[in-house]
Amino acid sequence: MAKLSYNQIGELAKAYLQDSDEGVRWNTLVKDLAAANPETPVNSIWGATQKLFKNDPNVQKISKGIYTYGVAKVKEIDAHKSEPKADVVVVSGKSVKEEDFYEPFAEWLRDGLDEVTEAIPIGGNVFKGKWNTPDVIGVLRPLTGDLIKFAPQIVSAEIKVDPTQPVTAFGQAISYRLFSHKCYLVLPDTTSADDFDRVEALATVFGLGLVKFTVDPVDPNFQLICRATLAEPDMIYVNQMAKHLNNYDSKAFDRLF
Repeated sequence: MAKLSYNQIGELAKAYLQDSDEGVRWNTLVKDLAAANPETPVNSIWGATQKLFKNDPNVQKISKGIYTYGVAKVKEIDAHKSEPKADVVVVSGKSVKEEDFYEPFAEWLRDGLDEVTEAIPIGGNVFKGKWNTPDVIGVLRPLTGDLIKFAPQIVSAEIKVDPTQPVTAFGQAISYRLFSHKCYLVLPDTTSADDFDRVEALATVFGLGLVKFTVDPVDPNFQLICRATLAEPDMIYVNQMAKHLNNYDSKAFDRLF
């Protein structure tokens, strides 16, 4: 087989990426192309794929070192864009949805806890994957009158109305640390005392904020148990989250950032 040109390598790389639904690591792409085309130097394949990734806007980075090509990426976003959550509990004979508490908590996070200057409800599966989309996301920005300015800080929250899901809720909340400076876990006051004590201990260890509330949309009575600690997120995941949010709702993105 003859040595491939840069353009030929680029076309093969595009086809390879398009055939993968979950994306491909760069080194895996190079390794497989080199194995299929032994007459082409590996350095040429590295250079050609690097040029492709840098210059072709259809190449999308979906995670650290993992790439896909435009068509597959668009399908993935569309498939998850409006996927709803179905978390519902029955209180006093009435069904109460988890989403009923997103807006009230966003307001409390901003006005009651004073953790952010702006907050919005998100929920669903906007950022793709059950571990990636917080129920509420907010941003603390410096105000005009602040003498010392600072970089915006992202605050995320995971809310659960089902008292039997504290472990799931904790796992989701801790995953938001990838793109958030602070994270809050919001659990119902019907959570068992033992479960709540364990979650509180874990929240303290991992720097999560913990809030207890009443499963009543009219008066949720949010109570701060422990405040979240500040930590630096991974900027790759910050930008990934920002891109998903901007694609889903550019007005919401503008409100926050």
